[in-house]
Amino acid sequence: MSAKRLRFFILLFTFMLFSGVALAAVAVTEQEPNNTPAQANHLDYYAPMEGAIDPVGDADYFRVKGVNDYWGMVAFLDTEASTASQQGLITAYAPDGVTVLQQDRAASGKKAVIAWQHFSGGDEHFLRVNEVGDDQTISQYALRYYELSIGQPGAEQPEQEPNNTLATANASARVNRGVIDSATDTDCYAVYAKPDQKFLFALNADPEGDGGADFILDFYKPDGSLWRQADRAGAGGNEYIDELIIPAEGVYAYCVRAKSSAGANATYLSGPVRDGRGYEPSFEFKIHWDNPRPGQFARVGEEMRYTVNFTHTSPLSVPDIFKLHIYYHPECQSIVDSSQPDYQYGDAFGWRYDGITPNMAVTKTFVMRAKVPCVNGINLDVVSDYYDTAWGNNAYYIIGDGLYLPLALK
Repeated sequence: MSAKRLRFFILLFTFMLFSGVALAAVAVTEQEPNNTPAQANHLDYYAPMEGAIDPVGDADYFRVKGVNDYWGMVAFLDTEASTASQQGLITAYAPDGVTVLQQDRAASGKKAVIAWQHFSGGDEHFLRVNEVGDDQTISQYALRYYELSIGQPGAEQPEQEPNNTLATANASARVNRGVIDSATDTDCYAVYAKPDQKFLFALNADPEGDGGADFILDFYKPDGSLWRQADRAGAGGNEYIDELIIPAEGVYAYCVRAKSSAGANATYLSGPVRDGRGYEPSFEFKIHWDNPRPGQFARVGEEMRYTVNFTHTSPLSVPDIFKLHIYYHPECQSIVDSSQPDYQYGDAFGWRYDGITPNMAVTKTFVMRAKVPCVNGINLDVVSDYYDTAWGNNAYYIIGDGLYLPLALK
């Protein structure tokens, strides 16, 4: 991924992370007519949509904004409150409103899920809700939609065997790709969670669209006891475990196994959603300007020292490369000493690590030289291919010719 594309991706992730993400979001109601893609209602990122399939044969379309192929959707259709049919069908369509990307029907659990479906481009996509068979009404349904960064299609984090037990569970990425290749195979993934966090887990049982196995999704507490199990769909049907509120800090685990039809093609995508957004490891990071004059001020020609701190606060190891990545503004500053960075290009440099260990702490320092009067900031990103990146830590600075800088800015 290019630096420019990565930066857009990080900025977009930050926007999604801090705007409109609230599990207590107020529900909105569908507005008829919305029976075609051209009439589709707009569906916001996790703003519960309530509606009804009435009269018989009704279909409700919803428009969701596209992002790029690094992003995707998880959407839940809940028909449990209906006093008529509870057999709902949810379908995800490509921007043409015709090409079916994924489809799921409400079974005994009265919920259907679109699980880890990639966007096919930056254009708007569509979700359609109707009654299975189109021969009954649904008096009430609720639709929830999550827009998440999940990596490039086909490049989701692959499982690492052995991971058949809780003790050997892989550290869960945002989305894991695995294969259940026999009736006795089990794939487990560990999740570090804290009290009051809300989790849901979704499993795409047929990412290739070639006919999936009948999977079971189990979720375990830190003591190894089974907390929740999902076995609502048949072969090729998606599974989900919805809205678990974590009671105590610890390492939990979810496991995927096959009920039937396991074999070489029994592939799946599975992962957690935490508090309405993508799951990431627990860490803290910051960047600090160490030697400013009073008022976060430096004069042209002076050296400006910075310190970067990163602490991984999770007990799980992350078995993949991550980076402490610095963006700066070459028009404002030049590099004097950057602690021998592992890479450097354009307006960025940083340090690369082969994995993150429990309680890992990193401190780096670097020195820049003030070049011209300006007001700006140096940005620190934590970049991981295993997870998304964290962005937004900024060391704000002012560079000027004299004490009355604001009057001398150029």
